[in-house]
Amino acid sequence: MLAKLWPWLRQEAWPWLHKSNMDYTSLLCCGLAFVLYLNTLNAGFVYDDRRAILANADVSGGSSWQRSFGNDFWGTPLTDSGSHGSWRPLCVLSFRLNYLLAGGFAPWGFHLGNNLLHCVATALVVRVARTLLASFWAVLAAGALFAAHPIHTEAVAGVVGRADVAACVCYLLTYLSYMRHMRWRESADPRQWLALATTLLFALAALLCKETAITALLVCAAFDVMRGLSGQVDKQRLRSLCFVLGALCCSAYYRLVVVPGPQSAFSSADNPIARTASTWTRLLTFLHLPVVNLKLMLQPQVLSFDWGMDALPRVTTIWDRRNAQSACFYTVLLGVAWRGCKVLLHSSDYADVAGVNGVGYPQYHIQKVGRKSRAKRKRLANNNNNHNNNSNNNSNKYQAFEAAYQQAALPYAKQPCSDCNNNNSNGAYIYGDQHSHPQPHPHTHSQPQLVSSAVSLALHKAFRGSRSSSSCSNSTTASNKSSSSSTSSNCSTSSCSSSSSGSVCRSGSSSSTDYMLGGMSVAARNACILLMSCAFLTLPFLPASNLFFYVGFVVAERLLYLPSVGFCLLVGYGVSKLLACRAAVGARASTTRRLLLLVGFSVLLVALCVRTVRRNADWRDEESLFRSAINVNPPKALGNLGSVLSSQARYEEAKQVLQEAIRYRPNMADVHFNLGILHQNQQDFKSAVECFQRAIKFRPSLAVAYLNLGISFIALGKRQQAIEILQVGATLEGATVRDRSAHDQARSSAYLQLGALYVEQGKLQRALAVYREALSSLPTPLQQREVLYQRIGDVFGRLQQWDEAERHHRAALELQPNQVAAHLSYGITLARNSSRASEAEMWFKRALKLAPEQASVYHHYAEFLALQSRHHESAVYHRRAAELAPTDYALVVAAATSLRLLDRKVEAELWYRKAVALRPDDAHAHTNLGAILHLLGRTNHAAASYKAALRLQPGDAITLGNLAKLGVTNV
Repeated sequence: MLAKLWPWLRQEAWPWLHKSNMDYTSLLCCGLAFVLYLNTLNAGFVYDDRRAILANADVSGGSSWQRSFGNDFWGTPLTDSGSHGSWRPLCVLSFRLNYLLAGGFAPWGFHLGNNLLHCVATALVVRVARTLLASFWAVLAAGALFAAHPIHTEAVAGVVGRADVAACVCYLLTYLSYMRHMRWRESADPRQWLALATTLLFALAALLCKETAITALLVCAAFDVMRGLSGQVDKQRLRSLCFVLGALCCSAYYRLVVVPGPQSAFSSADNPIARTASTWTRLLTFLHLPVVNLKLMLQPQVLSFDWGMDALPRVTTIWDRRNAQSACFYTVLLGVAWRGCKVLLHSSDYADVAGVNGVGYPQYHIQKVGRKSRAKRKRLANNNNNHNNNSNNNSNKYQAFEAAYQQAALPYAKQPCSDCNNNNSNGAYIYGDQHSHPQPHPHTHSQPQLVSSAVSLALHKAFRGSRSSSSCSNSTTASNKSSSSSTSSNCSTSSCSSSSSGSVCRSGSSSSTDYMLGGMSVAARNACILLMSCAFLTLPFLPASNLFFYVGFVVAERLLYLPSVGFCLLVGYGVSKLLACRAAVGARASTTRRLLLLVGFSVLLVALCVRTVRRNADWRDEESLFRSAINVNPPKALGNLGSVLSSQARYEEAKQVLQEAIRYRPNMADVHFNLGILHQNQQDFKSAVECFQRAIKFRPSLAVAYLNLGISFIALGKRQQAIEILQVGATLEGATVRDRSAHDQARSSAYLQLGALYVEQGKLQRALAVYREALSSLPTPLQQREVLYQRIGDVFGRLQQWDEAERHHRAALELQPNQVAAHLSYGITLARNSSRASEAEMWFKRALKLAPEQASVYHHYAEFLALQSRHHESAVYHRRAAELAPTDYALVVAAATSLRLLDRKVEAELWYRKAVALRPDDAHAHTNLGAILHLLGRTNHAAASYKAALRLQPGDAITLGNLAKLGVTNV
């Protein structure tokens, strides 16, 4: 078994990767990422998607695209007192593009966009891994882990998570562009300026996708500084760092000072730790949150859409055992940073580059020789006469140096190359020889200057083709001494062979141009990998860590999308180190261990894939999403689940869920409000009033609670109380409200309801005053303003001020020329003027053309025909309205009544029975059915219906009178 698999694990068994292993690795990882998230394409809009996308005018085109740069992520102006402060215009514009391409809110298009962005991010992670990890298996492990990690589900499956995915893409492009800038800068390529400009543009784009990406330039600068500390001398490094850090400071200043921040405080339910009175508790808890996030990446079994409220217990005392976890975490992190910096500082003296068995040579001297050679080549190219003399001199120097070098280096010919992949041929990159400890050759002490010069010249030849090449060809056959000057130590970018170990290292692929750690010592390379992985892991997380300023959440899984890049790099580095370990017992045991390691990682990857697919299913719809979080955050999950069940008319189940949520957390205003809506839908207005009052008690600024409380009072016949409540709700200020648009919409509806009450009471002038106040005090959108103009026109029509009525109706039509309600309202007003009946009918027919399937249009036209005594036509349109809306009780009763007036009693009975089925607890429905049965002569059935009505409404005079006509006196 092992004999068959071993050649497959050897790098020479992968010749097809020689030219394009980067492409195949990326393709494999991207394909895995795409397949894993295929089950999100049939998902809908859930949770924050509704507010950020469905209710956002910047997405639907209700405002110009330039407004996206002046509004926050939710469509609220940044200067508004209710603004969230999250400025992500590029992400919002991508939603708008989705909307335009799909022709509306098609969820699959939005999810497909997220999936493709995740594939791009996966490919970029592979590219980033190539700059730090030289092992094929390490890069593959990092890319595959990033593609399959379940912690990414919220960012990819939730549409609003696109902000994190897009920011990650731009973040990684910023880093890769800066790596290109560094390579071109070190080779004095003028294209370095183009790469630097691209770096700054990608950094700006990342910031415009999400605020946490502001640290992209800091990661670039950190890596450049590491290269400097490791001995990579570059006179232009300081200039690049000044540009990068200057741009970072400018972007930070613009985002924190120029762009308005959050205008409203976050609620205590979203981030309860920030509202804790004890400073000590806040500090200890926030210091522990990075440990919680790391645990989610290490063990992504328990995930939740929300970690607010009491999902994470506070750390209230120093004796809490979680403090030990925090201390270990920060100790390890600081220890890695300290040791890494220390190694880099000491590695600047001698860099372990391709040479004689790992002996270090001054990196600055190597670069100095290389630069002098380039200068000489330029002068030789410009002066043909001096070319031959200089070539002869160089040739003489080469011969002298090579002769001296052969004598000094020949005893080491059988030692393995310290800077190439020669460790048992498993495809893993080995940073140096970990098991050979050569002793210095006597010639090294006797002729140190000569050996140093010879090695410097050899290294100059080695790095002349590629500065960052880490491949080497080291001959182990000492018999061919005549050609040893050309084969004993020939560094190139194409191939590497070592017959002693039987390995073949091919680094002429794309990885050789991506790898940025060539020319460093083993310790420096390890330090750079660890430091850069930690930088990717920690720096993007810092802005949202609550350590510098409070944010609107405690833990958010989508925020780990970008930091997980560092986590995947660490895992890839660990895989490469484990594969590089040699077994003391022999090659067979070493092969077995490596095979077991690869199998173990494969099993782990499969487990993560399964968890990701299952977690994607949780984000399919809101019900499954909220059910999945009940064990983590019961009050929030149950409250949202109850609202979803209530909207699906599953009232009894919803009532139990909402009451359970209240038992967990009694002060949740939203849950009390949702329970009130449920009672309202069940016609239990008394219970609804109690729920709405409790909601107002816990959140006095909840305008929609005032609106529904007023509606419930109207249903109970308490109109004066309704007027008082609606007046308060209509004048509520929204300074501390997060969703300002919903708040203003509720206030506008309160004004409309209040005006309708005054119209019902005949107080038309008061109604006019209310509508005009709404126009002047609310920043109402076009649709709400159009409704107010309709209502004002209707009031003027009742006052028989026809000119004013027509003017306001015309104004409504100008705002929304294709709005059906405007046509109906204008027609109703004209119908009140008997001299303009023909004009009114024309507007009703226009409304029918605009909405041929809208039941209310047929109903209003039927009412108009009834006023004109055209009862047969009226019955036709009433019946059509009831057929279009068979669950609308009012339309069904209107159809039955119109048929009864035409003496079509049998047909009327059918519709009255449908009305009873719709509202079995409505006494009037039973009374109407009893009346039609009475007219049909079916007295027994009529009496039963009358008695059912009396059970629901005892003492009703009309029902008692009808029973008396039947001769029934004992009820």
